Amino acid sequence: MLQQQKYESFRYVDMHGVHINYSTMDNALTEVEALIQSRSNQFVCFFEANLFSRALKDEHVREVINHAALIFPDGIAPALAASLYSGENFQRVSGPTFLLKACEYGLSKNWRHFFLGGAEGVAEKLVENLEKKYPGIQIAGTYCPPFRELTETEEMDVKRKIEDSHTDLLWVGLGGPKQERWMRAHQGKIDVPVMLGVGAAFDFHSGNRLWAPKAFRHYGIEWFWRMLSGGKKTFIRNVKCVSHISVILGLDFIQYKLFRKSKKQFFQKS
Repeated sequence: MLQQQKYESFRYVDMHGVHINYSTMDNALTEVEALIQSRSNQFVCFFEANLFSRALKDEHVREVINHAALIFPDGIAPALAASLYSGENFQRVSGPTFLLKACEYGLSKNWRHFFLGGAEGVAEKLVENLEKKYPGIQIAGTYCPPFRELTETEEMDVKRKIEDSHTDLLWVGLGGPKQERWMRAHQGKIDVPVMLGVGAAFDFHSGNRLWAPKAFRHYGIEWFWRMLSGGKKTFIRNVKCVSHISVILGLDFIQYKLFRKSKKQFFQKS
């Protein structure tokens, strides 16, 4: 029986201790819109393979992620695993794609966007490209944090800058799980309706890094593109991540397909 909670349309399945939302790209837009209207200081997680692997190994990462109001399966691995768990066809909701969709959808809603993260100049270039692509988009501001802990004064300055901008969506591009930890740590401390962690989307849409070709994105194998184009460090990290997730998916397949283990129930997101 479904739990009756605040957001009645937000359904999720508990997958390896992470609450993965069952949605589509179009539904995700309306779900985020509901969060904006509620103005309840929520954050959104786009759960890709690297974050999946980290969450499986680290209980604290799982705890942080589960505080998100919405946890969308970004990568093909989380979507497949959630599908096996539930028996439903989970669709991917990719963070970089969702950012563009939200910018377009938000034009008629007068949504204001603030971009926090990226290397120096990346957020500004991102805004420039978005303004060309979506004339009339409302940009509330940008901020590139230094690669160190902020002082108390700097924290207050960032808080003031974001709140004074009256943004609806605070896009956070710090990479996972750093951005999820940042959003959880600032939840309720910065008065902003919704924070969304979109990882490398800043780099892709600013032109700082090449986004995977459309065919790779369509089949959910951006990870393979990044292995080929991201250098030695990225290649090694992705090999470890893919190997780990492949074992997990294999075990899930055996349990839920071959041994006919009972499917997980859906719950309502609070």
